[in-house]
Amino acid sequence: MNISLLYAGQLYAQTIPTAATVGEVKLLLHERFDIPLERVELHLNRLPLSDPLPDAMNMLDVYPHLNGKNELCLYKKICVWIKTSSDEQYSLFVNEKHNVGRLKMMLNAKYGLDTMNKQLQFPENRVLDNGALLWIYGIREENQLYLK
Repeated sequence: MNISLLYAGQLYAQTIPTAATVGEVKLLLHERFDIPLERVELHLNRLPLSDPLPDAMNMLDVYPHLNGKNELCLYKKICVWIKTSSDEQYSLFVNEKHNVGRLKMMLNAKYGLDTMNKQLQFPENRVLDNGALLWIYGIREENQLYLK
């Protein structure tokens, strides 16, 4: 199966095994683009950004959702640090095109942190809007955010 892959603003052609899983495709892309595997994230090419495709999903199940374009988006996740009011530090790999609310949900899911009654700040004392995308605030690799 041939797919088009949008990565870093460029379109690439990629041949993948027809019965491959998303996880197997991510492994191929990790090797082709030299991105650490834990940072590879695949999405359908749609706006707003859809949820990442799960690793166990078969590409044959993805194919009907490609609307004839066979186009996927590849994102390289960034590592951000979150410091809590009790001075604990946590790290997350996130897609900078996700919104602040999604990052808070990830913190809750991965670390069990109460994020409902707290705000993320970047830099410290600048409150982030839950609906805003991370890149809008200039959040990049290794930045530290504050959960208060």
